[in-house]
Amino acid sequence: MNRRSVIAGAAAAGIGLAASRAVQAQQDALLTIVGPFGPGGLNDIVARMYVNKAAPLLKRTVIVGNKPGAGGLIAAQTVLRATPESSLLVASNTFLIAAHVYKEAGYDPIRDFTPVTPLFTTSAVWVVRKDHPLKDLKGLVADAKANPGKLTYATNGVGTYAHLQMERFKKRYGIDLTHVPFRSLPEGSMAVMGGQVDLAVDTPFAAAPRVKGGQLRPLAVFGPKREDAFPDIATADEQGFGEPNPLTIFCGLVAPARAPAAYVEGLQEASRQAIRDPEFVAQLRKGGVSPFEVSAADLAGIMKAQNERYAELIGALGISLT
Repeated sequence: MNRRSVIAGAAAAGIGLAASRAVQAQQDALLTIVGPFGPGGLNDIVARMYVNKAAPLLKRTVIVGNKPGAGGLIAAQTVLRATPESSLLVASNTFLIAAHVYKEAGYDPIRDFTPVTPLFTTSAVWVVRKDHPLKDLKGLVADAKANPGKLTYATNGVGTYAHLQMERFKKRYGIDLTHVPFRSLPEGSMAVMGGQVDLAVDTPFAAAPRVKGGQLRPLAVFGPKREDAFPDIATADEQGFGEPNPLTIFCGLVAPARAPAAYVEGLQEASRQAIRDPEFVAQLRKGGVSPFEVSAADLAGIMKAQNERYAELIGALGISLT
């Protein structure tokens, strides 16, 4: 073997060793899934369920960190500023909405992020405390018209899906309710339970235990069907207050668009296995939410279509924050 062959062989070995070390470093590095709301909400709980299934497949340490505030902007900006292989964002309808509500959002949800995996889809449920005089949506609209601004409603913040849904409802029926934002949907429901707020927008996943415990009572389910958790509660459609062209509530994980393609593909493959795990699926269904059975590519198309609709809706509603 001549000297040139020895040098070439050593260089190749060095490159192979460096690549191996790079792969090992990536596996050893901490992966943080950044949630845009406080702990205890639906998105946060399901993200932690996902971690339990995905971490062993990814062969790296994965944690969930919460960065609540500003309708999810803080969380999105945190992920964009970090090393692209170090974090993922818990993304939902609010992730799309906030980009249009805030004048200086600092991100484009379609250009700056790429979908990794869907997690679930669900309905919204509006709840009041057990002994509240409101019984249904008809009573809500009548009370709000008779007493403009007196009734209060809780959401997980300005510029969230819950906030936009209520604002659309208010405009459609010509009523006025006062918005009281909280860091998470469960916090809003707790305020309803304590009598500080009249009404909260929540999810069946979070509301069901409190309904079962007699602390909350649903007014209506905003979804395609009644919920198994409270089958006697009529949907908004059944009550005559259905949403025109409703937008599917979804939740998934997205990575920075600048992340290496091979890395994202690895995440997508592990995620496909994680979200199909029978225990994960059973936990979703037990909690009153459904697996979102679409591919990452399908999720990208859904996000793009919804992003365009939200831009139009928010412009029509005149919601704008600095």
